Amino acid sequence: MDPSPTDNSFEETVKSIGDLHGNMAVLAKLDAVLRNLDTDISEPERLIQSDGAISGTIVQISNSPLFGFGEKSDNIATALQKVGYNQALKLVGMALSKQVFMRDLESYGITADSYWRYSYFTAVFLERQAKNLGIDSDQAYLFGLLHSIGRVVVNEILHTREIEVFWDRFIPEKEWELMMIGFTNQKAGALLLGLWDFPADLCTRIETQNDSVAQKGDLLLSILDYARILANHLIDPPRLRALCKAGSHPAQAKLRTSAPELIKEVSEVEAHVEEVYASLKEC
Repeated sequence: MDPSPTDNSFEETVKSIGDLHGNMAVLAKLDAVLRNLDTDISEPERLIQSDGAISGTIVQISNSPLFGFGEKSDNIATALQKVGYNQALKLVGMALSKQVFMRDLESYGITADSYWRYSYFTAVFLERQAKNLGIDSDQAYLFGLLHSIGRVVVNEILHTREIEVFWDRFIPEKEWELMMIGFTNQKAGALLLGLWDFPADLCTRIETQNDSVAQKGDLLLSILDYARILANHLIDPPRLRALCKAGSHPAQAKLRTSAPELIKEVSEVEAHVEEVYASLKEC
């Protein structure tokens, strides 16, 4: 993803926006740390504590009903011990999603609540399907959570340039973005995550997520496409049930679940998203 000369100004703009949410880089570093089997268990604690902005939120989330009503945590170490180190990535993801995704995307006409719910639903859905299929579930979770972060970039660019033109949905999203800033939100998101040192394969997936050829060759891309459709139809039960039937999407045939099981799975994910949302609102 080396930028061409014509991309230089765009990269600088994305970098300036990335600086506003620089603590997201903690998520990339934590992912790398947790993948290292030789990691000292105190290393995740030190990494999280390096960013005071998220430390307090993480402690609060660990004390929420989401993780039970046991002994209260008062620092990062006890918070991680309470939820389990295998939940560290998810816990940090929750805290950071509150800061980055719970904001209105005025240019897209998307409220903060809708944007967060959509992003978190896709993260949890991908994580669960990855576990069923024997795919790296942490990788799937991050991909689902971050796949549309480029919309934050596009929204910020338009806001900074004081361009009050809003996507009216009669124009395809890609066409509108190219017309407004010359780049898609997928490209913007991939570049932003690259600046934060997220893995190259994740950045590539972010950039190519809408490519039909790439989806055919990458099961996770196909499942993401399916998850996005499901997330956008949660408020339409009849349509949602139809989307869970066999043959409704190429990814559906690859999931190891029947239509009734998939409907139950979607309901469980939706309920979990609402539970996490309630916990975050209390923090």
